Amino acid sequence: MFLNIDSRLSRDLLKCINCGIPHDALNVPKEPEFLSRRIEALRHQYAELRRSFGNKTLPVSNYLFYMMLKDKYSEFDFELPTNSKARVLTNIHVFKTKGRIPSIASLLLSDEHAAKSSVELKYTNVAHIERYGSALSQLLSEGGLMPPTQTAMEGVVAQIHRSQSLGRRLTIVSAICPDYSYVMDAEGRPRYTFTHVGAKPGLAGEKLLKVDSALSEFSNAVGVPLEHKLFGGEFEYISFNRNANSANARDEFLDKVNRQLLTIGNQLSAPAVTGSFFELCGDEQGWHERHQAILQRLRSGDYGQTGLDHGQMEEIFESRRPLYSKWFVGQSDETIWNNFLSQAAEYALMGGIFLEAYQDFVVLAVDHYKMEPFYSFFGPVAVLYVKTDYL
Repeated sequence: MFLNIDSRLSRDLLKCINCGIPHDALNVPKEPEFLSRRIEALRHQYAELRRSFGNKTLPVSNYLFYMMLKDKYSEFDFELPTNSKARVLTNIHVFKTKGRIPSIASLLLSDEHAAKSSVELKYTNVAHIERYGSALSQLLSEGGLMPPTQTAMEGVVAQIHRSQSLGRRLTIVSAICPDYSYVMDAEGRPRYTFTHVGAKPGLAGEKLLKVDSALSEFSNAVGVPLEHKLFGGEFEYISFNRNANSANARDEFLDKVNRQLLTIGNQLSAPAVTGSFFELCGDEQGWHERHQAILQRLRSGDYGQTGLDHGQMEEIFESRRPLYSKWFVGQSDETIWNNFLSQAAEYALMGGIFLEAYQDFVVLAVDHYKMEPFYSFFGPVAVLYVKTDYL
């Protein structure tokens, strides 16, 4: 049971316990009946702890109460002031319930009180966050995921809740960059060179595989089974191959992309199925036609439901310029800008295809987080991003 003791009464009660004087004059509630026994037990615990410190002067008046909180709640922490004018810093806000932060006495005298996770504290207005927040917090931390935007978190939780309520699998959709060649820079970070493509998981695929364990734990925690839908960058063969019209070059590229996806899928814990963007568009020509239609809209300043304006488009472009300078060596700014728009159109088309193909899904992205808005060109798409260190 949680005891609601306001901050003023808490302060006065703790002062009485600290000084070893009765608290009869305080307006302590008479109910529940066990409260008086718990206060006496707290007095005894405090006295025992104080004796263990001998004649040492305590850093602050509530120091032993902080120590008792830390012993009772593993989530609690505090930091002593660096000078006499500073205040003790605590994270007692993690126990916030119904908009109120509990007092020290409430926490010490109550039964165990669950602390809120970092996700619950950050996304307070997201529906059902109290139900899935703890598991999501662990997923973000253990899986190495970026904290999503407010809108993305709303979408993620909504998809999880729908799957859980209807007893359906949650589909984890990932579009994975091909296994392009790369080198390590002076700081030990990988940098794409794009000189050749392989059939291994690649930088992006390895990032996805590292999230697998955390995903499995999350699935068990929320009671929602998962399935993976894996897509590759089959449409990138044109920009990768200088001789894009060569049937051999095309077939070799697509074969490596397919083998890459199979390799990744075989290492995932949840069932995994590989997919083809070309097939979901009817054929390759269907992909190109839909892509061109989106590209024309972007060029005309129509950014769909992304919520972006031209200034934000330029900001995203600048964040991606280092990659494009590697990919499109020696090209003019205008050409690189057009290539950026083409890639943005690819993301928009992927998001549109996912909306058409799947009911309950979350995109688990292993590309650059700046491209997230384009997934929602045709409608809201919930996206979680794996932290990446490659360019």
